[in-house]
Amino acid sequence: FTKTGIKVVFNLLQHEEYLNLTYRELAQICGVALGNINYIIHGLIEMGYLISINKETSKLINKKELLNKWINAYEEKLKPALKIGKFRFLKNEDFLAWQKLAIKSGKTYWGGEPGADLLTNHLHPAILTMYTEETRTELIKNYRLIPDVDGNVKVFQKFWNFDDVNYSIAPPLLIYADLLHTNENRCIETATILYEKILRDQFEKI
Repeated sequence: FTKTGIKVVFNLLQHEEYLNLTYRELAQICGVALGNINYIIHGLIEMGYLISINKETSKLINKKELLNKWINAYEEKLKPALKIGKFRFLKNEDFLAWQKLAIKSGKTYWGGEPGADLLTNHLHPAILTMYTEETRTELIKNYRLIPDVDGNVKVFQKFWNFDDVNYSIAPPLLIYADLLHTNENRCIETATILYEKILRDQFEKI
């Protein structure tokens, strides 16, 4: 659960089939150095989260426990390193109409509260979380944002290289993690709904 390991485990939790790629292919997808992959895979085996079915196939086990460990490690170690900054909109009405914001498809994604609202329709965001490949200058220009240490828009670097279904919403697993660490009842309640609706089968199926 180093920063590099957290990135790799995130990819494996999202796409378990990546376990059956070559180490070089897995490193390329995860955006990490090749030398780290062997260490991470063996670490998962030693911790009881990965088994080999045969020479060509491996699978994750104890996935719910692994998910919980990943969530805590992500919040403590990786997420702070991804932070681009806090902002506010030049006009408050842009915050209120955030769903109409023309974010750059495939480059910027809604995480946290807005992502959860889009997936569950159960949460009115008080904080807007974005994950992006855009620069600070592009963010300020494209979305009329102003840097503000007390702002209600939090922006982090995007750290995954796959796009599954929606090109404007971060992976549900990441949104789930964002919600749990708000320590706010309304967000934790929505996290539970999100888990039941989208994630349960992925992490609790036999």
